Amino acid sequence: MPATRTRDVPAHAAAPPPVDTWTDPLERKARRGARASGGSAGDAAVGSDGADGGDGTDAAAAPGPAYRPAPPRTAWALVRRALRRHLGAVIPGFLLMALWQTCEAIVPIAIGVIVDRAVVPMDRLALLVSMLALLALFAVLSFSYRFGSRCMHFSLLREAHALRVEVARHALLTRGALSGRRPGEVLSLSTADADVAATIFRQLAVGGSAVVGLAGASLYLLWTDVLVGLVVIVGVPLTLLVIAGPSRLISRSSGVQQAAIAEASAAAGDTMGGLRILKAIGGERWASARYHGTSREAARAGVRTADLSGRVTGLGTLSVAIILAGVLLLAGWRVTSGDLSVGQLVSIVGVAAFFSEPVQALTMTVTVFARSHGAAQRLADYLSTGEVEAVDSPAPTSSALEIRGLSLDAADAEAPRTLDLAVPPAGLVVIDAAQPSVATRLADALAGHDGAGHVLLGGTDRSRAPRPVAPRMVLSPHAADLFEGTIRSNITLTHDLDAVAPRAVSPDAPSIAPGVSPEAPSISPEVSPAVLAASATDEVLEAVGTGLDHEVREAGSNLSGGQRQRIALARALHADPDVLVLEDPTSAVDSVTEWTIARGVQVLRAERSTLVLTASPAFRALADLVVEIPEDTVPTLVRSVQR
Repeated sequence: MPATRTRDVPAHAAAPPPVDTWTDPLERKARRGARASGGSAGDAAVGSDGADGGDGTDAAAAPGPAYRPAPPRTAWALVRRALRRHLGAVIPGFLLMALWQTCEAIVPIAIGVIVDRAVVPMDRLALLVSMLALLALFAVLSFSYRFGSRCMHFSLLREAHALRVEVARHALLTRGALSGRRPGEVLSLSTADADVAATIFRQLAVGGSAVVGLAGASLYLLWTDVLVGLVVIVGVPLTLLVIAGPSRLISRSSGVQQAAIAEASAAAGDTMGGLRILKAIGGERWASARYHGTSREAARAGVRTADLSGRVTGLGTLSVAIILAGVLLLAGWRVTSGDLSVGQLVSIVGVAAFFSEPVQALTMTVTVFARSHGAAQRLADYLSTGEVEAVDSPAPTSSALEIRGLSLDAADAEAPRTLDLAVPPAGLVVIDAAQPSVATRLADALAGHDGAGHVLLGGTDRSRAPRPVAPRMVLSPHAADLFEGTIRSNITLTHDLDAVAPRAVSPDAPSIAPGVSPEAPSISPEVSPAVLAASATDEVLEAVGTGLDHEVREAGSNLSGGQRQRIALARALHADPDVLVLEDPTSAVDSVTEWTIARGVQVLRAERSTLVLTASPAFRALADLVVEIPEDTVPTLVRSVQR
């Protein structure tokens, strides 16, 4: 076998994807602390896992330790974190909203004072001064609401964006985050659930200011008349207790509703992804019935949530009406007995009318918060999944790939087979597994998922290596996922050349992986003719007629399966890693094209290590080393054949 050699890594192979320049304030603080203690800005990045692009390729190398804040595990933890990282806008926003609600409560009180001090004595000067004071009160009321609401809405939008980014980053960079989940479910988490969970800021603004307004109005009523004040002070908490009970039911129902919506979204995504096949085999009726079923369940869950919310709102409205009736009857009786003046009666009636607004706002806040709590819990459950990498593990120092004692059978197998294989530093190696489940288990282990502890890359445990590990190793899965753009952008992953050009970024900007600088290096949009020939993508370019700039629609829906597979293979070859793992790369092409691809891969990567999981006769014929895994329970039947 050829000796191991070192080589320069092309810039495009190590280029991280462009990142957002906004980052969590808590993470910025940790970054500054890391730099102050001698660490680098890249050391403070959020951790990772399979950093797979559409073709499952790892995105960038990342040595060194990293800071990874623990994900929130409960809805309350997620809410507390959201409030902490937006305190700069939340505190002034809440104070301004509280001032607005206080001014709302003062308006009827001021009118009552004007009646007693200016209207009844017919004092024109006092009336003029009172009107100017009332105008000033309304000015404060208006501007405090405007700017307070703006601050809270700003926090809401920022948090919703942060949650969407976090969901996407968790899906890309955490081992096992997507296990058992469909793309539609993750899409629902990053859209509907993120938006609903972020409404906590609106609820804090409305509900918190309502509490302040109620407290101020209650103190005035107590000062004006103790009996009237006691009716309010006792009645409002009882109302809140009555409506707080069913709020837990609303939270659970909202969680079920969001899960049903996610299921419907996943079903719709599956249907659209396989629409051509469904039409070809006449499966439209089945697909329609399937989506109708999931959509009907989502609708039923939504109706249940709306029904509970409506009942709670109605209960709150009824309670408010009873309190108001009691206040008005008691105040009227106190006026007739001479204990209250006309102006005080006007103030009490106005304050009683004002009470309906904050109490209804609190009632609505309780119901909406229950929905936000359900969405936040779904997000927390998702963010808590997956295996947190050991960020202090050493990065691979070489590209030597070795498999040690990897179990090829299910855990409950009577005599589980194992595989031990040292992949040569150069040449073509084929692993031919007769059972698809065995090939899948091998691919998962090599990708850093289940069984990765039995894979060593450069002497480092694959399950503990800081992720991602390109340009050392790239795995291209069997599923050929393409993105909307062009053939060129799908091969080079440069969908937006302006976004990947070198640019100055704040040192506090987040890095997509530990140790990777937020400044994106130059990424070449050019594709080598040798890559196009080796993957038989040159034939695709001839067929489409418009070359590398041919439009690719969402999921490559305007290309055939064989064309998509060849473009995905070209993407993996263009990455040019030291070790390339291909999972059945020619299953959708004819035998002639299969031979062309096998020969092209062998020639193009003659000086590099290529591991192919396939039963392809062409790859087997050209391989330097073939490992056969027959369909048998006897471990000794796993054999190696030297070519």
